[in-house]
Amino acid sequence: MRAIILAAGAGTRLQPLTDDRPKCLVSIAGKALLDYQMDALRAVGVDDIVLVVGCKSEQVRAHCGAAVRYIDNADYLTTNSIFSLYLAAAELDCDTFLFNCDILFHPQILQDMMASPHANVVAADRRVERIENEMNICCDSAGCVTAISKSLDPQRAQAQSVQLVKFDAAGARSVRGEVVRLVEEDHKDAYPTSSYGPLIAERSLFAVDVSGHAWGEIDSLEDYQNAQERVVPRLV
Repeated sequence: MRAIILAAGAGTRLQPLTDDRPKCLVSIAGKALLDYQMDALRAVGVDDIVLVVGCKSEQVRAHCGAAVRYIDNADYLTTNSIFSLYLAAAELDCDTFLFNCDILFHPQILQDMMASPHANVVAADRRVERIENEMNICCDSAGCVTAISKSLDPQRAQAQSVQLVKFDAAGARSVRGEVVRLVEEDHKDAYPTSSYGPLIAERSLFAVDVSGHAWGEIDSLEDYQNAQERVVPRLV
């Protein structure tokens, strides 16, 4: 199994924490965000890790060394994360975890995703308050995802996405085809979730409820403070 981590971003909303390092190497409780993720992956047996890097990529390479593989996004300042995924499209040919570098999460979430009877899953939190402009999820009573977007009406949503997804080989190839189509039709500002459309249409993407586990997206200084106070203490 493989993991693709989108780690090209500069993290300007995390300044001054990112003044001298890329977002993925911001330290929380003495450990880089990227190290939390890679340790969680290795704990479930995933050693084939691909990083899409951009901002201060030399620091990421020095930090991780030969333990991972790298893909460079030289256009990280002018493109969204779907372009980073497009650059890694050739890697979407086997069972794959996919996530951004700014998600801090309990390792058990990956275990729960792997234990799901469904091939293609997204980690979902049904307890957290759904708010506008977050990656919300609509799903039916069986957990089949019917929509996932930041533009969803929170009142319609049943969960918020933890923004960790897992595909089987067929699902990964479906995402690959849609990513290529979107980017080559110049939708470079889309989110990777836009590429899940064919899976959603086929009713083959399911939400795995991980509400009992700690997680947080670290996109701002407020998020960082929240993670320090409410996520890190629950990771042990």
